[in-house]
Amino acid sequence: MGYEAKCHVRVTNADGSVREADAMVLLETDDLVVRGEARIKIPRTAIQRVAARAGVVTVTAPQGVVALTLGADAAAKWLKKIQEPPKRLIDKLDVKPNGKVWMIGVDEKTLIEQLAERTTNLVRGTRASSCDVVFVGVENESQLERIDKAMSALTDAGAIWVVHRKGPSGVADTTIFAKARALGLT
Repeated sequence: MGYEAKCHVRVTNADGSVREADAMVLLETDDLVVRGEARIKIPRTAIQRVAARAGVVTVTAPQGVVALTLGADAAAKWLKKIQEPPKRLIDKLDVKPNGKVWMIGVDEKTLIEQLAERTTNLVRGTRASSCDVVFVGVENESQLERIDKAMSALTDAGAIWVVHRKGPSGVADTTIFAKARALGLT
């Protein structure tokens, strides 16, 4: 989502205890996260009320009440962003209604469910052509060859999304980007 700020935070927990600190606050797709001494993580779906007054955004949830001292301009922006429903994964990936989508080695439940809602033109086999979007699952470096296969199935304006595990057990982003560059992708 891209919203983050360093500000003064007051957290009143559900048990009535209070913590105050200067902290880094992040508004992510699914959570409002306060880091540091006033640490708390509130799922956006749990937010019951949000208000702004005199440069302070107050978020109420079952976990407690979080007051973010942001200043008037930033508070107005944060209020608006918190009130907006978060973008769904399918919207972030820009899959168009009834677009042709091919999935190679991907078994991500949320993605599959949202694709099924968006398009009936979903291919899960070993071959496809004229695809608007191709999702490529990569568990190890030998599977990077799937990107070549995906390229041959794209329309001129098509997109390839590589789905991979993060961290030491997954394929590094830099390795995936290098493979894409070697194929002439941008």
